[in-house]
Amino acid sequence: MPALAQPLPAIRPITDLRTRLNEVCEQARETQEPIVLTKNGSSAFVLMDSSAFDEQQRRNRLALALREAEIEQKYRPEAIPEEEANERMAQIFASWGLTYA
Repeated sequence: MPALAQPLPAIRPITDLRTRLNEVCEQARETQEPIVLTKNGSSAFVLMDSSAFDEQQRRNRLALALREAEIEQKYRPEAIPEEEANERMAQIFASWGLTYA
């Protein structure tokens, strides 16, 4: 979804936590969206339902894993057969005067 199409976040003064805590918590639970809490007119904290937060973290981990897989596929050289890997390791060890088992 393009950034411009996302809904605006809910914004509430931080004093609502003291005066309307149940209402704020219910809003977070119902909307499953973060609520920006402001202090002196500036954003100070973000309140979010824990299940929505867990889901957001899961999506972030999946997106990161997919991105890492894309990068690895793009830049990782082709896999080599085990025999060839063993031969290369034996050559490296031999250059050090050691035996590769």
